Amino acid sequence: MNDRELVEALFQRKESALRDVITAYGALCRSVLRNLLSAQSDVEECENDVYLAVWNSIPPNRPESLAAYVASLARRIGINRFKYEHRARRNPDATLLLSELSDALPDTETPQELYGETELRDALNRFLYTLPKETRVLFLRRYFYLESVESLAKRLGKSENLIAARLYRVRKKLKKYLEQEGIRI
Repeated sequence: MNDRELVEALFQRKESALRDVITAYGALCRSVLRNLLSAQSDVEECENDVYLAVWNSIPPNRPESLAAYVASLARRIGINRFKYEHRARRNPDATLLLSELSDALPDTETPQELYGETELRDALNRFLYTLPKETRVLFLRRYFYLESVESLAKRLGKSENLIAARLYRVRKKLKKYLEQEGIRI
């Protein structure tokens, strides 16, 4: 079943469609959650929350890309769980990851606020399409799917220092681009 058929089946409230979503996008969902959460029990609980959110939000939403929709929900739910679990004690690795973009993006309380700002989202999308495909994929894997620099380096067969330097340069370009777009940093 393709995404359009799955969404249509969800609109018809067919439970089998949810099972098909789990089969098609379960690995993606778990991957996003594992990059945020260290406890397997948290990953499993959040994964179930993602599927409940899919069921409850389609309809009325009709996403064009179900993979992106599931990943977005997983990311948002995972970040919420991370914040809840680490309110008193900070996990330096994940905190660093979520703060890497702080110099390039406007001040906001949470990553969820960024998600809801259509002007910023549209500017980010335009910026991403100015990048070469490999750089765009690198950026998305790091800052959307929250993949570690180590994992990215292994995936691309490059050194961690090279990957970190490329990400740094992209963040600088992003900051300049957003300033040119009139978005306050």
